[in-house]
This record gives sequence, structure tokens and C-alpha cells, in this order.
Amino acid sequence: MPSRPIRASFLANYFFLFVTYGILTPYLQLYLKARGMSASRIGLLLGSLEVAGLAGPILLGRVADRSSAYKALLAGCILIPIVAFIPMELTTRFPLYIVCVIMMGFTFRAASPLLDSLVSRTLPDPARQYGKFRVAGSVGFIAVSLLFQLTGLVTGHSSLPILLAFIATAVCTALIVGTLPPSPSTESRKARDAPAREHARPHVYDGFDGKFWAIMTVIFLGRFGIGAYYSFFSLYLQHTFPRSGVSIFWAIGSAAEIATMWFSGALIRRWGLRVLLMVSLAAISARLGLFVIAPSLLVVCLAQILHAFTFGTFHTSAVAYVNLKIRHDQRGTGMAIYNAVGIGLPSFLASVAGGYILEAHGFVVLFLAYAAVPIVGIGILAAFGRRLFAASAPVEA
Repeated sequence: MPSRPIRASFLANYFFLFVTYGILTPYLQLYLKARGMSASRIGLLLGSLEVAGLAGPILLGRVADRSSAYKALLAGCILIPIVAFIPMELTTRFPLYIVCVIMMGFTFRAASPLLDSLVSRTLPDPARQYGKFRVAGSVGFIAVSLLFQLTGLVTGHSSLPILLAFIATAVCTALIVGTLPPSPSTESRKARDAPAREHARPHVYDGFDGKFWAIMTVIFLGRFGIGAYYSFFSLYLQHTFPRSGVSIFWAIGSAAEIATMWFSGALIRRWGLRVLLMVSLAAISARLGLFVIAPSLLVVCLAQILHAFTFGTFHTSAVAYVNLKIRHDQRGTGMAIYNAVGIGLPSFLASVAGGYILEAHGFVVLFLAYAAVPIVGIGILAAFGRRLFAASAPVEA
């Protein structure tokens, strides 16, 4: 393990980075509403954020790999969104909002992958040690959510407090980046990993074959369904329970994911990827259905606990599948495809389509329609899952 100061730096950086996520993720949709945007325009703007978030991590990650300038790029990706945020407070011109949101998505969506990459390049065994540091991000998200809930500093009804909170936390996060160690050079990393590669067993999986794309389709369906939550949950809370706080409900979800992320390796070994993905997809449909079938604060709280599966096991199982399926020398491409096909594209489509559905038919139709989509993925895994995961026998047993 790295030295104690480096470990402390990793924990602090994850904590503060996800403090900023704890502002932008729940409150950007409310910020846009407070600025006078309609539901359809909010969906289009959030979709544009996701599309820009596809290109940023890939392009900036390649620059970081070639230059080893992780710290400078990470600080820039945290500060540039401030520059994009400020013009939106000064005008309501929709074309300018599109430009600003694209700028935010391109940079801010790359911050977490850049930090992950730097940490992974530094840790001697990132596959086993990464989760212990990433949990600090969930704690940061919960901390800022509880702070807003208890103090009322940010409620979502006014745009300026959201902007000021993001500026303050982003500046603090960028300063914390300075405590990170410099990235090991590519050459030294290759030299350090060479003995392990020489003694590693040959990879036996097929790579980018039909089975891979079938599982990506299942992941796409799940992410599309939960896209209704990520894009419109805060608006739903504000509309359905106007006196309730937004932050506390997001905090419940983040708290629920900690255990499943921490023990993800044990869960995969015990149950296998096929079972965990099916459970995750079922949890997505159940969670969305609970929001509108039995709308009460207690039911919404219980539904938020399902985040342990709709994100905790869903994301970790998807990442584990890519790592198992794709050869080591192509794993970067595999992760890029997962981020594009499994996260970015369905999030974009879910945001854009969801905005129009919400505007025309309301939250009940929106959540029930999206709850039906993951059921298709469950059907695929039930009918063909054993064959699709046949090459993944070590984790499917």
C-alpha cells in the first residue's frame, strides 16, 4: 500500500470530489427549473450533458496517459464547470445553456475517471484496493446531502444558492488535488507490472463478440430505465412532496450503495454476474414503480434503499464483466464502450425522451414506462443468460 499521506490524499480527494457531485447530480435539474426551463428543455440539456460526458473522459484520459499530467487535468476538469455555470445565472438564452452544459459535461464527467486512473496507477493492487478508497466518495455525497437537509442552505427553489455552493466546493476540491502524488510514468508502470504479466494465465475469453454486445444491450436497457431517476427524481420530489427535502433522499441512496460496493467481490463470487444483473434490473423496475404506485414519503425512503442494487451491484457487475471478458491489452477500449453504450447513450436517450413524456403525461406514465424497460433485460438473461455467460464460468458458478 502507498504511504499514509498518500492514502489520506486519496480519501480526501474522493470525499471532496463527490461532495461536488452531491450538488450537481441532485440539483442541476432543479437549477434549470429555477431558471425557467421547461421539462422538455431540462431533459434535452441533461441529455447534452451526458453526450459531452462520453467524449471528455476518453479524450482527456488519453491526454493524461500520454503526458502523465493527471493532477493538472483533474483540477481543470473541476474548475472549468464554474466558468460554464456562471453565464447560466446571467441569462436564460437556451442556445447558451446548451453550450455551457456541454462544456460542463465534457470536463466534469472526466474528473472521476481521471482520479480513478491516477489512483489505479499508484496502487500496487488496484483491483482489490480501489473500493476501499472509492467509498470515501459515497461518504462525501452523503455528507453534503445531510448538510443541505439539516441547514436548508440549498433547497432547489432558487438557482443562486446552488451556483454558490458548487463554486465553493469545486474550489476546495481543486485545492485538495494538489495533495495528490505525481502520476507514475507509463514506462515505470510497465516495468513494475512486467513480472505479473509474464506469469499471468492467458486470457481465455472471446472479447468483442456477440455475447459481449448482448450483455451490453442488457446493461443499456437497465441504464435507460434508471435514467428516469437520475434525470427527474429531484423534480418528482419537488412536485409530489413539496415540503420534503431533496438532499436526504439522495443521501439514503448513496448510503445504501456503500455495503454492496464494499463487498462486491464477495457477492460476485457467491452469486455470479448473471444473478446479480437480474436482481439489479428487477430492483430498477421495482424502484421506479414504487415511486408512483404507492407514493408516500415512507415508500420513497424504502425505494431509495434499492440503490444498493440499482447502482451498487449493477455498476460493479458491469465493470467486472468487462474486466473478465476483454483481454488486458484491450480493456481500455472495453471500458470506453461500456461508458458509451452502457451509460452515456442510454442516459442521453432517457433524458431527452423522458422530458417530453413528463411534459405530456406526467410522472406516473414516465416512471411506469421506464420501469418496463429493464424487464426486457431480465427476459434476455433468463432465456439466454447461461449461454451468454458460459465463458465466465469462474464467476457464474
